[in-house]
Parts: sequence; structure tokens; C-alpha cells
Amino acid sequence: MKYCPTCGAENNEQSRFCEQCGYAFETVENTPKRNQGTNLQKNPEPSNQTPNPKGGFPKWLMVLGGVVILAVVVGVGLALAGSSNDEATTPSSTAATLNSTSSSNKIDTSKYDKLIAEAKELTINGEYKKSNLKLSQISASDLGRSEFAEIADEVDELQEKNDDGLKQEDQTTDSSQKAKDSAKSSSGSAFSGDYAKWANTYYFYYSQSSQKQGSLTIGANGSVTQKNVNGTQYFGQATITSASGDVLSYETNDQYPSDMPDTKMINPNVRITVTWDAGSTQTYYGYVSYSSRLALTDGVTKNDGVNEVWIS
Repeated sequence: MKYCPTCGAENNEQSRFCEQCGYAFETVENTPKRNQGTNLQKNPEPSNQTPNPKGGFPKWLMVLGGVVILAVVVGVGLALAGSSNDEATTPSSTAATLNSTSSSNKIDTSKYDKLIAEAKELTINGEYKKSNLKLSQISASDLGRSEFAEIADEVDELQEKNDDGLKQEDQTTDSSQKAKDSAKSSSGSAFSGDYAKWANTYYFYYSQSSQKQGSLTIGANGSVTQKNVNGTQYFGQATITSASGDVLSYETNDQYPSDMPDTKMINPNVRITVTWDAGSTQTYYGYVSYSSRLALTDGVTKNDGVNEVWIS
């Protein structure tokens, strides 16, 4: 196929003349190219019109596309330039914004300092259960966070000390209970039979300024409770056996003597040994007074009198 140089019409390759405008193809092939010609004057269309082969894009459309692409490129360039200028001219404001965000997200790890200090003091004072209760007020979810790693270590250390302390307390209680059970099961420990009457309540017979004892109660199972005038109490476990010999005591004729009674030697019927919970032991000798009251004496001399004498 070939195209007419004058009108741009499509013609057969073998055509000698343009089927549209009659242009002579041989004239173009055999005659040198000229700027002007009669054939051009006869052409009603402008001589500078660009041939438009069938199926091609019009020139105006290509120009328009180029303009659009240029506008897009220029717009993107201006936007990037503006962004660069903003970043270059406001670094301090950007840093301030980041610092502000970082400060607002900062976690306060000092909120448990008071609880930790109180728990430590309780542990030092041997109040292990109370210390654990304090520690239980700390959020478990916080302890699992990396920011609270140091606090978590302190909590673990305190809880370990508290657990050890509680175990020691349990062991001490078990040992004390075993000692009581052993005392109950030993020979002569039961306050029964001939010894049953000695399971009784006794009152301190002659109080001196340095003595604060109030009453002494011995149970049938050998339990002992001493109540003092200041409201405190002592607890222990007693065993009882027969006794002989002479022991120091008071005359017990008066009910509540205001002056120190006369001392005398008595022959005891029983020997009662008390093991106090604090670990100390004390021995009393029991006898029946002339007034038919049960009496206990420790037989120890004190201030020209007797250290302890008890009357039922």
C-alpha cells in the first residue's frame, strides 16, 4: 500500500494515480522534489497537512498526551520539593513531637516502691504472711513486663525469704507439739486417778512488788495456763509424779495475807514439772495444807520468803 503525498489517501501499490485526488505518483518518483507545484495549487487542502495513515494516532492527540505527562511530572516534582523543604526547615519541631510522644508513653515504674519497702520491713520483723499479702497487691501483668524486671526480681527474693520463714515457723510448731505429745504419753504425765485432784486452778498466795502472777490453771490433759495481772498469759505442758523430802513453803492459814507469812518446811505429795512454750521449765511441789487446800510451791528462797506459792 502507498499513500498520496497530497491528500494522504491510501492507494494500491500498483496505482499510478491517486484514487482520491488524481495525483500522479510517477511524477513524484521521476521528477525532483519541489516546494510548489500545480498539483498542490489544485489541492483544496493546505499543503502543510501531515499525512495521516489509516489507523494511526492524530498529531493533536499525541501533543495533548505529552502536555498531560509533563504536567504530572512537574506536579510530582513540586510536591517532593515542598516535602523536602518542610523536613529541612522544621527538624526541631519533629524532634519535639517525637520526644512528646515518647514522654507520654513512658511507664511509671516507681508506683510500687512504697509497697516493696513495707513488705521488706515486714519480712525483717518476721511477719512473713503480712509481707506476702503486701506483695500480692502488685499487678501480675506489670511484673511480666520488661520495664518492671527489677521489681519482679525484688518480689521473687522477698517471697522466697517469706516462704523460708513460714517453713521454719511450721517446723518450730511441729517440734513444740511433738514435745507436748511426748510429755502427755510419758509415765506419770496424766492427771488422772490419785493425781486427778491436782488438775485445778491455783492463785498466787503472797504477791511481792516484783511478782505479777495472777492464776495458774492445770488441765486434766496436763495443759497449763498462767494469767498475769497485766493481762499477759503463759502457756505450757505439765507432767506429774510422786515426790518426797522437805521443801520450803509458806504458812497458808490466812486467805489473803497482807504481810509476808512465816515460812516452813513441808513434805510434798507430788512433783509437777511445767515446760513452757518459750522453752523454759519450772518445778512445783504439791501438798495439802492444814486448811485442806491444795498448795503448790517452787521451794526457792526469795527476799526472806518463798519465790512462788500457789493455793487452790
